[in-house]
Amino acid sequence: MISETMTSQAVKERNPHQGNLNTAPAVNGSGKCDVPPSLAALTAVICEHQNKLKPIEAKLKELLQHQQVLAEGLHGENDRFKEVEATFNLPALFAEVSIYSQKLIRLKAEMNSISERTTRIKRRAIRLQQQQQQKALNQEQARAEQAEREKHLIAKPAWASPPDGQ
Repeated sequence: MISETMTSQAVKERNPHQGNLNTAPAVNGSGKCDVPPSLAALTAVICEHQNKLKPIEAKLKELLQHQQVLAEGLHGENDRFKEVEATFNLPALFAEVSIYSQKLIRLKAEMNSISERTTRIKRRAIRLQQQQQQKALNQEQARAEQAEREKHLIAKPAWASPPDGQ
């Protein structure tokens, strides 16, 4: 808005006939204009460039409007960040996050240690179970052999055994 006013004022100062194209320069008694040819050429050049500058002026106005919208949006975002900073004490939250992160690292290390110990205990339990099964199998075999030996040691009647000669 300000730049638009300043631009139109600057053009009017340079070309006093810009706003009023129907006004003619002063004419002397012979019907000829008192306008020097250089001023007429300069006026023609200014009018020609003025027509070319109108689309540029419109684009500048549009750009200024977009810039204003962006500035307002940026101001709103800054206000939001200030509100968030006031609402949440961010340095304290980051310190708390750091503390909990360290606790988490310690818990993970402890869980890994427990997992390793559990794995070792499971392997030992399997090995002990296999040893117990082997021991039970050996004892069962020993009982079977003992029962077989006792069976051979039991006295047999003579009539139950076959004669040696036959």
